[in-house]
Amino acid sequence: MGDAHFLSAAEVYNGNYSFTKRDASHEFSKDLHYHDFYEVQFYLSEVENGVIGEIQINGQKRTLMQGCLVLINMFDQHQIKITTDKPYIRYCISFDSSLLLFACSNTCNLFNIFSNCAEMKYSKPLSPAQIRTFINIYNNHEKLSLKNGREIMEKAFILEIFAHIYDMFYDGQNISSTDSRSMEVVTKLIGYIDTHIAEDLSLESLSEYVSFSTFHLSRMFKRYTGTTLNKYIITKRIDKAKLLLHGSMSITNVSKEVGFNNYNHFYRTFKNMTGYSPADYKDSEIKEEIL
Repeated sequence: MGDAHFLSAAEVYNGNYSFTKRDASHEFSKDLHYHDFYEVQFYLSEVENGVIGEIQINGQKRTLMQGCLVLINMFDQHQIKITTDKPYIRYCISFDSSLLLFACSNTCNLFNIFSNCAEMKYSKPLSPAQIRTFINIYNNHEKLSLKNGREIMEKAFILEIFAHIYDMFYDGQNISSTDSRSMEVVTKLIGYIDTHIAEDLSLESLSEYVSFSTFHLSRMFKRYTGTTLNKYIITKRIDKAKLLLHGSMSITNVSKEVGFNNYNHFYRTFKNMTGYSPADYKDSEIKEEIL
């Protein structure tokens, strides 16, 4: 996707979701990037004019205001620029497409909202009451003390956020049943690729898994993600290889662990995508950790 950096879910959270609260001293990626999970971002600041910065999504820029809520779709290229020198807080809820699919029902299809959330209307300052609602949800999550059942309660908080988002943004818009079904298939496919990255992920095997023709599956994936299946799989494999190279696993085993049966192919692909050979990348990571 051009010069945009692919951000792996593994770099952001374990499991299939995360709640984070960031400020100027704890920011994450400031580069143009995209990822295969959804995000809800919420901004707070006491800056006098209310302007915190700007966000660019798929080439469209919008101002980040006090109390601004922003929805980010899978694969949408985006970049955040904070311009204020005043203190601010950026709440961020990241979650897999499987969790969004779990929350959908016949009467509340969240894909109606998230499939079009790059549009300007899906980013707006909230009312004082809505701001209090979102802050309370996050604070309740932060104070959660359950030892058993914590994951259930955390998902309940996310479902509560989904409900408020649907209530705020739904205005009768509906995607077709075909589009909804296609997004379900893409969601299923993304989950399958992530958990079977070391296995055969040929177009034929994936087509058999979702019961679509190879032609139809290729077109559908490109339409809803903006990238090809092959490029996505290679990106995921190299991304996981980069994470594994942090550890003690041998480079040969790393290549097998991410689905490359031919080491030379792995070497060429890794160097082409990162600019480093696997060995040089592993050494550079080790040096960075020591420093």
